[in-house]
Formats: sequence, structure tokens, C-alpha cells
Amino acid sequence: MWTRIWIIMIAFLAFGFADAGNGLPYEQTIQKMLDSLDKITVELVKIVDEESALAAKPELRKEATVWLGTRAKAAKLQPPEKDEKARLEKLYKPKLDESLKKLFTQRTRVEVIPGGKEALKEIAGVLKRDGK
Repeated sequence: MWTRIWIIMIAFLAFGFADAGNGLPYEQTIQKMLDSLDKITVELVKIVDEESALAAKPELRKEATVWLGTRAKAAKLQPPEKDEKARLEKLYKPKLDESLKKLFTQRTRVEVIPGGKEALKEIAGVLKRDGK
């Protein structure tokens, strides 16, 4: 699963991350996706029982939607130049690795909590390679 998410992020770096408009569009889009992954992880940390799993579902759904929407926009745009791609990988790979490590640690923990598997269904699109 870890590898799938990393492949997705590298693919988006290769195919182009951009958000219409502002100064550093590639970085803004990558940062938006990283922030969304971090928010998902924070919500997973809050899950300690069935009640908290149920309470976390709306926020997990919201952040998954943000992440998937950003990914869909990025997939439609032009790829960055070779030098820009290398710079972005160097800058964001450690951050991505750390975010994914935390996310998958929490995902594994939440799976065994009553109601956890149901809560994880809200972020299934984030965890799948194709987002479906």
C-alpha cells in the first residue's frame, strides 16, 4: 500500500502538479495534498473506540474528497520541466515519506478498533492506486 501511494505521488510529479494561478503552482498543489494526508492522519489518531470511529467519518470523507479533487485537477495539467520535477522530488520526497509512514501506521492501528474498518472506507479512494 505504501508503495502504491508513493507511485501515485511520483506519477503526479511526472505528469504535472498545478493549481491554476498563483506563483508556485506545483508546490502549492503538492503541499495541499500533503496537508490533506496529514489531516486524515490526525483524524485517524482520534479514533480509539467505535464511537470515535463514527465521529471521525465526516471529516475523513471531507479530507479524502479534497485529496481526490486535487489529484484529479493535477492529473489534467502539463508536466513540470525536468529540472523542476527533480527539485520538487528532492524537496517533497522526505515530507511525503513521513506523511505516508504516519498515515499507514494509523491505518493499521485503526483497522483493529471496532468501527475502524468502516471509518477507513471513507478514505479508501486515497489509499487506492487509481483513486476509485
